[in-house]
Amino acid sequence: MRTKEEIEHEGIVKSVTAQTLEIVIQSHSACAACHAKGACGMSEMKQKLITVQRPEGEFKAGDKVMVYASLNNAFYSVLLAYILPSIILIAAIFFIEKSGCSELTAAIASLSLLAVYFFMLYLCRGKINKKIKFNVEKTGNY
Repeated sequence: MRTKEEIEHEGIVKSVTAQTLEIVIQSHSACAACHAKGACGMSEMKQKLITVQRPEGEFKAGDKVMVYASLNNAFYSVLLAYILPSIILIAAIFFIEKSGCSELTAAIASLSLLAVYFFMLYLCRGKINKKIKFNVEKTGNY
């Protein structure tokens, strides 16, 4: 890790364009490396695909890279993806139910508000991409 203020993940370049790199990152749960994972079925591995601005240098598909993101980027991402939707959901259910509507109506309305929120995030993805930046460096193992 370069600094304590950054999060790092190892990845593999999937594809390269003139402006971007698509990188596959393996995400492991805490028990993914456990020797008994086959017996308990609790291990979880996911592949995530991220697109980053192409840095200077020569990159090709199959290159091993290290992807860095600042802790501020991580907090901003968590805020947009988890904290704000949770607040919207809980507040909507509370206020709609307090207005005298049924629980079913409150649940449907709050889920509808979440759909609108995530659609707005989708529409604002360009601005969000400008705010959240990843840095990429080749690793020595290629």
